[in-house]
Amino acid sequence: MSATVDFFFSFRSPYSYLAGPRAFALEDKYNVKVEFRPIRPMVTRGVPLPMSKKLYILLDAAREAERLGMDFGRIHDPIGDGALRCLYVSEHAKEIGKEREFVLRASRAIWVERTCMVEDKGLRKICDEIGLDWRQCQTALTDERIKKSIEANNARLRELKQWGVPTFHIDGDVFWGQDRIDDLEALLKERSLVKT
Repeated sequence: MSATVDFFFSFRSPYSYLAGPRAFALEDKYNVKVEFRPIRPMVTRGVPLPMSKKLYILLDAAREAERLGMDFGRIHDPIGDGALRCLYVSEHAKEIGKEREFVLRASRAIWVERTCMVEDKGLRKICDEIGLDWRQCQTALTDERIKKSIEANNARLRELKQWGVPTFHIDGDVFWGQDRIDDLEALLKERSLVKT
């Protein structure tokens, strides 16, 4: 028996960064396929983010990173083109089976290494490190087919009556937040999806 776990992710979300390693590792421990579904940042989807909430999120993410033993704090906010460029390249990486590598590396670059993803220099460095062809990545940045896929992910998240990330969905059950991965794993165990 196997199942699919939809993993809705935003490159602008520090909580997505914190969830990434554990989310992709679900495939290593359970009979599941993690379906990576990148979405646009909340502010580009019309969801306001007051400064007080933004500051709280950063402080809370720093606490969570420490608890998880993850680096955090040298940030280059990818708002706007930085996040969109990562979205497009992540969809290209997904098509060739390298989404896990790209997502984890790009997220670390944004949230730990203060890498500017708006500039080709920063994005190309990440692509080169994980073995993505830069010319193909550049083509992906303007690919209308990829744009439609990203918009379909946004629509699917709305269908699930969700807005934030990371969000996980499996067979009608929804888990919102990096702090709900344990609950998701409990469900996978309950459904006898543990690899033997």
